[in-house]
Amino acid sequence: MRLVRDNAMLAHLLLLAAAPLACLLSGPAHAAELALASAPGSNWVMDGAENSCRLIREFGEGDDRVNLLITQWSPGKSFSMVVAGRPLRRFDDGRPVEVQFGDAAGPLGPRPERPVKGTLGDNAAALIFHSVYLTPPPPDGANPAARPPEYGTAAPMLPPAARAAADRIELVQGRDRLRLEPTRLGDALAVLDDCSGQRLAEWGLDRAAHATMIQAPEPLNFEDLSRRIQRYYPLAARMRGEQGNLHMRMLVDEAGIATDCTITAASETSRITTNACEQFTAEGLFLPALDAAGKPMKSFYATSILFRMQAP
Repeated sequence: MRLVRDNAMLAHLLLLAAAPLACLLSGPAHAAELALASAPGSNWVMDGAENSCRLIREFGEGDDRVNLLITQWSPGKSFSMVVAGRPLRRFDDGRPVEVQFGDAAGPLGPRPERPVKGTLGDNAAALIFHSVYLTPPPPDGANPAARPPEYGTAAPMLPPAARAAADRIELVQGRDRLRLEPTRLGDALAVLDDCSGQRLAEWGLDRAAHATMIQAPEPLNFEDLSRRIQRYYPLAARMRGEQGNLHMRMLVDEAGIATDCTITAASETSRITTNACEQFTAEGLFLPALDAAGKPMKSFYATSILFRMQAP
């Protein structure tokens, strides 16, 4: 088992169980480069479900058709992304994929990601990115005040400067390259961000205060909590060979106490369960969020729990 943790508001727990992977695909060895514009008649579709906000778009035609899904489970700087279609057969599982949303030399340039390869819909090959940022991680030790505006602030939102600069979704693995060229990507991301931001009021939180906050809630005993949760990969899920992503969100009050924890599965067919909410609300110790004046404020904390099978 290992822990994957981001420097921003979202952190991620990775749970592994020893078993063969049934849903992974391997692609042809030959190289290919493919650039796809939006499919004829295709427009951005915004799906504001109860527990998520999702953008959907189609690209290309015929055997080159690709489907894109971008999902946020709570407001923040990152999102999950699924890219699916026959062209994705060329990408191998277990190898890094370079991802970029703008010019290679700019702040939205390439960075390595490790997606899971699986299927979507009618067995279409898919790359599944559980958490992606528009900008690469800043260099270690970089002064936050000196970062370009594309990196944003402590506010849980997609940075406006990064949204405006986004003009592509490019995936590269070795000599294989897939470039999606959607129209009005920045506008679509702004709609996604607004949809997620509306959740704050639904949770009883002050959206305006979150736009200017200077610190998000931070768990002080994250390592201890993660070790407890990682000990448990549900036996029933292991026997079924089931993998999945669970998204956990809780409120954190001005005293740093976590309450109202909820967990949502990334897939409606997922049957994986976890006691993570009980662990975080009973044992979690948090630094509270701080408003623009530096005073504690009520906010939320979100994390993803990743269940992954691995070969024995």
